[in-house]
Amino acid sequence: MIRLLVALSFCAAASAQPAPGGGERPEPLSPEAREALGLATDAGAALYAQAYDDALAFRLDAARDGFRRLGETEPASPASAVGLENVALWRALVTEDDAAFDRFYALNDSLTAVAEGLGDAPGARLSVAAAKLHRALAFGRQERYARAGNSFREACGLFSDLDGPDALFGQGVCEVAAGSVPRKYRWLARLFGFRGTVAGGLDKLDRAARAGGALTVDATVGFAIADATLNERRGGSVDRMVALAEARPSSPVLAYLAGYHLLLDRRAAEAVAALRRAESAQAADGVEPVPFVDAHLGLALFRQRQFEQAAPLLERYARTFRGRALVAQSTLHAGLAYELTGDRRRAESLYRRVRAERDYDADLSAEREAERRLDAPLTDADRALLVGGAAYDAGDYDDAVRALQPVVTDGSLPAEARAEAAYRTGRARQAQERWDDALRHFQLAADRPGDPLAKWGPWAVYHIGEVHEATGDLDAAERQYRAVLDDETEFDYHKSLEQRTRAALERIGR
Repeated sequence: MIRLLVALSFCAAASAQPAPGGGERPEPLSPEAREALGLATDAGAALYAQAYDDALAFRLDAARDGFRRLGETEPASPASAVGLENVALWRALVTEDDAAFDRFYALNDSLTAVAEGLGDAPGARLSVAAAKLHRALAFGRQERYARAGNSFREACGLFSDLDGPDALFGQGVCEVAAGSVPRKYRWLARLFGFRGTVAGGLDKLDRAARAGGALTVDATVGFAIADATLNERRGGSVDRMVALAEARPSSPVLAYLAGYHLLLDRRAAEAVAALRRAESAQAADGVEPVPFVDAHLGLALFRQRQFEQAAPLLERYARTFRGRALVAQSTLHAGLAYELTGDRRRAESLYRRVRAERDYDADLSAEREAERRLDAPLTDADRALLVGGAAYDAGDYDDAVRALQPVVTDGSLPAEARAEAAYRTGRARQAQERWDDALRHFQLAADRPGDPLAKWGPWAVYHIGEVHEATGDLDAAERQYRAVLDDETEFDYHKSLEQRTRAALERIGR
């Protein structure tokens, strides 16, 4: 639940938004959005639309000034306080700066006080609920999990008492989080009374995204993150995220999010194009940078096997970003990219810098991998695994299989290397719906995983379940999913696998 909150934190920085649109003029607010914000005048609605457009384009200082002017025009509406709090949250999330978080918490308190003081005035109750959710997301991003859980509980209670499409957004977030609580946090969920299922939460987010209310964009992004994290993107969220970004070409953050989701969907070439658009958008006057663009653009180029271009981008992000998000993974991939181009010395200097400063699956795995890479230079088999893995992640499935098969069939190689190659081959064949070939390779990885802490064996069991699900054998699928949950070893990405497996069981009704 907490990790999903952190993922969702990037989508909830704007509580009310005009309908997506392009061009130089901001789209006018819909009647539903005006009502949700309690805006009584056309002038106030226009001010909000322009300030929000500036915020989405990451002209954050201009957005802040616009929301302040709005307060003078619409003193009886919470919209000015909503906008100022949103800008502060955006800035905190992309910088991870403690002072920026402190500023957000102060404005979050101010928003809550203003909205509560308005009683049942239009927009007041929604603003309080959104403020509680934002506070939970900020606490989660700072790994202050007890406070995050308490704020989240308050937000869920408030959203449950609201009606309309905007309430569906908050209710959907709450249900998705409750339905995906990993084993480690179940006691916390029970303590706070969280209830819901992933399927139910996705449905509400989807309905909110399509309803045209005040939180349409929030719901679209939230649905995309939940669909990708827990539903293998079955809801078609990636193309919807791309369409949203294309409708707002001046927004670097939407272009970034489109690129990120395209990467998750193994569409690396399209991801590069989206992330290049984000680069271009943030080069405009008055636009603040979205630092994560470098990290994911570097990763997208790595997956396209353009290692010379990927390495400096990844290294720049790893050395300049002052927060912790993506730093361990970017540092590792920068080292791998340099080593793949023949620069072992520079690679070693980066491997030594990899630290898991957060208790996240990806960070812990990156630290382990860096320690392993320091032991010895890349072998031919290592290179084949990296190139094959990158090809699979880019969606180049036949290229992946060609690179990986020599490792699968070489009995002289360590079991872990052969398990990784078999697992990745299975994933490529699964993506191509070549089910028998996929099952055969997954079974190889599951039977002989080599390193018990590596992900290849347990994740292969999960994907065997997915193949059975795809081919209609739900009993066999359930057996595999149950076997995953019975494995309590803390292998790489075990938390993520548990969340996905519980969502899969729910999906097949078991």
